[in-house]
Amino acid sequence: MRVLRLLTFVLPWFLVLLLGSWLYFDSLTEEEPKTIINNSTMLEKVEALGKMELVRYNFKEITELKELSKEYFRLFKLGPDSKIALISAGHAVGCIDLTKVKVNDILVAKDTIYLRLPEPEICYYKLDMENTRIYDMQTNPLKDQKAFIQKAYKNAEREIKTAAENSGILEQTRANAELIMKPMLEEMSGKVVILTDDIPAARVELY
Repeated sequence: MRVLRLLTFVLPWFLVLLLGSWLYFDSLTEEEPKTIINNSTMLEKVEALGKMELVRYNFKEITELKELSKEYFRLFKLGPDSKIALISAGHAVGCIDLTKVKVNDILVAKDTIYLRLPEPEICYYKLDMENTRIYDMQTNPLKDQKAFIQKAYKNAEREIKTAAENSGILEQTRANAELIMKPMLEEMSGKVVILTDDIPAARVELY
């Protein structure tokens, strides 16, 4: 009788302890919830990066501008020709605008993401006015000197863009996308990212 009472007292506690142990170990082995990456969610992640600046070129050059004074009857001019020489400094920045990526530029397949990037572009170019100065200048007193100087500055700024294009800034921007963006996107998605010009034809999405 004593043994029966003892079992009646101990058995419920034993069952509670057994159930608690099972729940504890089951929670330890439960898999973490997985984030499903598909075309749409990846597009949102890519678009959120906006315009990615990937390379900056610095320039220092001499810009010259000359405007001829009007000649009358091929005999004389009213005042000298206007001319200016600038020692100009500035920079141009190459980027890729990821807001231009569309859903058909992305393919998610198993553990790999294929991404077609927009064309690289020059985000902006400008003079560094603190380090740009007039080296030499001669102006016609009958003409607007301030307007002539502003025209020289604008020419110098355009030359920065031309110099950047001739120096291969767009090609370097595309190359840097592989070096900088690829690892970043792989970290974001947890998948291998392939930057390509041609998305594979098969659009079977496996999540």
